[in-house]
Amino acid sequence: MAGKHCTYPWTCWPPASQQRLFKFLLLGTAGLIFAVFVGATLFTGALTQEIAAEKEQYSLVVPLVREITTLRAAQGDLVRLTPEEAVRRILDDRSLNDYAASLRPTRVAEDQEGVEVTLNGLTLIMLTDFLQDARERASLQAPEFVLTRNPEEPRLADVHLVLAR
Repeated sequence: MAGKHCTYPWTCWPPASQQRLFKFLLLGTAGLIFAVFVGATLFTGALTQEIAAEKEQYSLVVPLVREITTLRAAQGDLVRLTPEEAVRRILDDRSLNDYAASLRPTRVAEDQEGVEVTLNGLTLIMLTDFLQDARERASLQAPEFVLTRNPEEPRLADVHLVLAR
């Protein structure tokens, strides 16, 4: 007598055992889906709480950072000079006079004086150092800023900006 050939292991089982196996598989799959759903819900809830806590901490830090930058700007050695004089001093200190194409006083608002500056052929480091000095030493901000690539040397930058307090 030849043994009965079973395609799948459970096909040789009695029908009650097969039914019990498929019920357990169905319940196991449903339980697994439920566990994944609950886990995902708890994970996103924890992330939402963490994001809210980070936002709250950020909102506490922002005013402090603004106050620090304001105090740092007020301590600059060029704060008492006009914007034009301050920019001329920064250009002298940084040896950027050769790069200055134009520098002229302007009015940003009715009661706010500023200076319009065009610098050509700067490296990015030279530009950032100039802007950092303008902010920290002279308390100047750039309400207008246009940065373009230098046509003669594409690795260098041309910048046209207005600086004001």
